Amino acid sequence: MSHEDFPATRGWWEDRIFYRIDVRAFSDSDADGIGDLEGVRDRLGYLELIGIDAIWLTGVMATPVGRPGHGRDVDPLVGTLDSLQALLAEAHTAGIRVTLDLAVDGAEITRPENRDELAESLRFWSDRGVDGFRVATVPGITGPIDESTHRALRLIRPLIERDGSVLLGGLVDSWHTDLGDLVELDLGVDMRFSTARFDAVEIQRIIRTVLEDAGDNAGLPVWTLSTWDYPRPTSRFGEGANGLARARAMALVQFALPGVVGVDNGTELGLPESEKPDRTSNHPARGPMPWEGTRPPFGFSAAPGSWWPTPPSWAASTVEAQLEDPLSTLSLHRNAMELRRRHEIAPRATVRWYGAPRGCLAFRSDSAGLTCALNTSTSTVPIPPGTVVLCSGPLDGERLPPNTAVWLT
Repeated sequence: MSHEDFPATRGWWEDRIFYRIDVRAFSDSDADGIGDLEGVRDRLGYLELIGIDAIWLTGVMATPVGRPGHGRDVDPLVGTLDSLQALLAEAHTAGIRVTLDLAVDGAEITRPENRDELAESLRFWSDRGVDGFRVATVPGITGPIDESTHRALRLIRPLIERDGSVLLGGLVDSWHTDLGDLVELDLGVDMRFSTARFDAVEIQRIIRTVLEDAGDNAGLPVWTLSTWDYPRPTSRFGEGANGLARARAMALVQFALPGVVGVDNGTELGLPESEKPDRTSNHPARGPMPWEGTRPPFGFSAAPGSWWPTPPSWAASTVEAQLEDPLSTLSLHRNAMELRRRHEIAPRATVRWYGAPRGCLAFRSDSAGLTCALNTSTSTVPIPPGTVVLCSGPLDGERLPPNTAVWLT
């Protein structure tokens, strides 16, 4: 099944929960020590079970688009075109959309003859069932959209009709470049939310700014708590029990916002970053996804190896350990996804802010009937009026403890 077999409604992405998969670190099907597309296919049942209905795959394409003879191949480290098509077919059968990173050679596509190559590459992937692209220009594949990437987007947009079938997205730290507003985007993964400190004033300011910026354009913001360039929330908010409690609280803020939700693989488990023996890299250290068992690599691969940087302490955080635990971080994410759908938080709803004690915030998305309250202070505060339907941690009677968020109806 290709994306053309889905109902031809405009903006299929507007009601999806996206899950970013770092293919090489997700699941290894052939015991070579590297995650692959077959491994992703093997784990589709997990994604379907927890409530994911769109995946964004990174590290699939072998070469950037725009150069003659390039941009239409799969990196052999993660699989083949056949394995990608098998994944696409099975994902679509399960109702899961699939989007890919699209690296564009910004220097090459300015030449008229290479624009034809760009168009051919886009047709190549969309004809095979790819549902959308996250665009970046080489070498800035992990960075936000800059002027070079914006120029590429302007070339790509006319090649992808706004008919609701093929998504065009990107990482943003502003919805504007020197070329103007990013009106070409359907979705913008806004990196500002994934850098916010655990501070109610800053969080509210960022949410207001992102909604205002995105509102001036055609696209929707994607709320994510971590990207490849920024630490997972458990580490970013202080590590240990406090870091995890704050990460769980922020997940409820994230899932209560209008727009689109993006989950970075492993974040739903509350995983921290790993220790880095080599401190020269600016990127967070990401161990392979821990699936099951009591020792590294926790079911990620059958290959022998040292499995840096997978800490043995992750045994308590595997999918197997959390799946049936109603109080686990994984269960919290599953419940938030289900309630978000049940309460139908409209993608373009208006956020209404309420008065809240110092160090706290409270808001509701219009028409959703769901209020979210967050306490980033050091004091326990009264819970807003309403019936509690979900909380990120234990409540203190009718009061909201620090590092905790709650949903009420």
